[in-house]
Amino acid sequence: MKVRLIQPSQLNEYGKPKKFKKLFFPNLGLPTIAALTPSGIDVGITVEYVDNVDLEEDVDLVGITAQTCQAPRAYQLADEFRKRGRRTIMGGIHASVCPDEALEHFDSVLIGEAENLWGRVLNDIESGSLQRIYKADTKPDMSELVVPRYDLLDYADYVVPPFASTPLIPIQATRGCPHKCDFCSVSEFWGHQVRKKPIANVVREIEAIKPSRVFFSDDNIGADKEYAMQLFKALVPLKLRWACQMSTTIGRHPDLIEAAAESGCHETYIGIESLNEVSLKSIQKGFNKIDEYETLFRRLADVGILAQVSVIFGLDNDTADDLRRMIDVLMKWDINYVYIAVLTPFPGTRLYERFVNEGRITANEWSPYDVTRVVYQPQQMGAKELENLVFECFGTYYSTSAILKRAWRFKQQYLRFFPRDNVIEEVFFQFCIKSSVAKNCHPFSLGFEE
Repeated sequence: MKVRLIQPSQLNEYGKPKKFKKLFFPNLGLPTIAALTPSGIDVGITVEYVDNVDLEEDVDLVGITAQTCQAPRAYQLADEFRKRGRRTIMGGIHASVCPDEALEHFDSVLIGEAENLWGRVLNDIESGSLQRIYKADTKPDMSELVVPRYDLLDYADYVVPPFASTPLIPIQATRGCPHKCDFCSVSEFWGHQVRKKPIANVVREIEAIKPSRVFFSDDNIGADKEYAMQLFKALVPLKLRWACQMSTTIGRHPDLIEAAAESGCHETYIGIESLNEVSLKSIQKGFNKIDEYETLFRRLADVGILAQVSVIFGLDNDTADDLRRMIDVLMKWDINYVYIAVLTPFPGTRLYERFVNEGRITANEWSPYDVTRVVYQPQQMGAKELENLVFECFGTYYSTSAILKRAWRFKQQYLRFFPRDNVIEEVFFQFCIKSSVAKNCHPFSLGFEE
């Protein structure tokens, strides 16, 4: 049996698949599906952003996973494969929340996580009895060792930072997030109960893959403090440089921050979203305490962890001047990167339901749902004004002078924690962002566009 797994591209404004020279880092999903595939099956991965899909390939099953912005291209590919008699199945977040829509183009849909379902899918393909819908009754047990098949990818298609031999490699230790932010589709997919891999298995994954650096893709690696502390201690012998996502609540646990740093954490991504308390409460993120932010970033910097901060533009209570002032404030704090996301009502979220009920959705197809474009009617400004404001503020934060000032501000940290904090690498990526902004390409893109 032969299986082709595909990550489709996103259609651009001309209806053509986007292409990149290089992607910033691999997707975790398809290498995991490939690892769940028995060794007797010929399995391959195509990432359409950097490779071409072979519609004439003789395969028994085409498996496609897609984010919402990639769904239109996924449907095009499925239609073409079905014309050629190939069996198709779609999985991932979008298919899980819009299964009826996906079934208009695919033979089958896998709803939810794949571990308990993928073996059944392959058995049914072999016996000629593929079902229309696969949906597990329970969440999968995370105790089984699964080493993602990154060996099926070409690392030449990805950005390899200076002094590294591999791109940044995603690893997942936990699934689920206890918070219920209105805009988040990821926590709805994984659930609100934190489920954990055995720490020994996390270590074995890393040892098998041998990455230069790791990005823990968990929604919030510190959600279960006891587990996180044990994980960090287990990472110490690996002498690994790693990054992660944390909640602002990590600032209330200095011991956990110190343990993360001692185990090799050099950067963490934190969603502060806004400096407006009313705005935070409007999206069910009132657990973010604005008066704790500056102390949090100082604590991270003191132990050599560089803060990457995400903010949301377009919340109902934030004016254009509010957002400009927020960028000015963030430039004064101990923050290395700021990522600006446009508020996006993804299907399956409470935000989407609210905007539909209010008649505020303006996009009539899914391609623009990529957190870089406005797909709804903002309350405080026009859609084009909001999109222009994003690039204005990116330009402010990633000007040459601002980048060099940050490098100078962090000079003692770079010296003290070298090579974990590497000034050449950090300045390299900041100028990559500056270059993207200059080309009117959102830095939230997956890589360098052609």
